[in-house]
Amino acid sequence: MSHVKLISRIILYPLCLFVAIWCWNGFRDAYENMQIVRFGVELDEGEEIPVEVGSAETGGSDKAFDIDAVNRMLTDSTQDEVEDKSPPKTELPAKGENTKQVDAGEMEPLEKKGGMMTYFSGMLAALIVFALLVARDLGHLIGERVGGNYLTKSDKSRKADMYEEAEAIWANGAFVDAIDSFRDYLKVFPGEYHVHKRIADIYEKDLVSFRAAAMEYEEMLEMDIPTARWGWVAIHLCNLYSGKLDDTDRALALLRRVADECGDTPPAAKARERLAKIATG
Repeated sequence: MSHVKLISRIILYPLCLFVAIWCWNGFRDAYENMQIVRFGVELDEGEEIPVEVGSAETGGSDKAFDIDAVNRMLTDSTQDEVEDKSPPKTELPAKGENTKQVDAGEMEPLEKKGGMMTYFSGMLAALIVFALLVARDLGHLIGERVGGNYLTKSDKSRKADMYEEAEAIWANGAFVDAIDSFRDYLKVFPGEYHVHKRIADIYEKDLVSFRAAAMEYEEMLEMDIPTARWGWVAIHLCNLYSGKLDDTDRALALLRRVADECGDTPPAAKARERLAKIATG
């Protein structure tokens, strides 16, 4: 399960970053294009539209005019000059044509703005997902660290309390009850070498039950402990077998095992020395 979670995180983190970067590039390009289009429209609107002003045509004629005709011509010429000096009137486009031009000019920027907002929304969503993933993983990590430290401290406190309680019972002379209390300790925290050793000591020294002590030492030999410590437990058990229990065969078999399996450790050297004395004696 942890491997699946790790693989999913390896995939999701880069994917979110890739989507965010891709959307950011699209948003930036769309924004730049929109600004370019807007700037081009402003330039087009700022250009002056040339207006042709028609001038009054005056023509000469070789024909002779009378005075009234000349006066009328002069009057018409003066009116034409006044009209020419007035500002030119530009024709307004038709109503339907104006609407079409505005719609065509506004639709393209709106479409580009919509695409730009789509990129922005995608980038924002990818960043939010990335932030949520990071926050979740950090929360789990911090929770495991804090919870693990709390549990470790709680276990240490409980171990100390249970061990001290068993020792207090032993100090009051209730040796069997003390052994039972140590057994309860081992049910909660199994595999504690020093607790097994304490039980064996109580059997051997306080209750003088060498057979029970030997059984406890045999159980300790089945534990996963360092080689040197295992060798010393076996040597002590050899002493019980050869002395109080009068079981020489078991003692010799265990000595040979220590000499063969414990290598160059001090208990192995002691076992070889004792075997040599037995061989020469």
